[in-house]
Amino acid sequence: MAALMVREQLKYEVEALPEPMAAEVLDFVLFVKARYSEEAHLWRQVEAAHDRRRQHPEEVLTVTAAEWDALTTELEGDAGGVSAAL
Repeated sequence: MAALMVREQLKYEVEALPEPMAAEVLDFVLFVKARYSEEAHLWRQVEAAHDRRRQHPEEVLTVTAAEWDALTTELEGDAGGVSAAL
């Protein structure tokens, strides 16, 4: 379905709605716009982090599984994911 046809049908349907239902539709439209905006922002952040890692590979720290386990043992069982020592 062409974009113009969708917009025309949407306008027609929204104009026929009682005010309370139109308010719900507006809330949903704003929610969808915010979700896409947030998702786009998060992807930009991911891309920026990847670019930074490519530009500064010396700053990327890698650890073995054993080192990771040693670093995270005190976090196990902590429901908040934050060490009690912090």
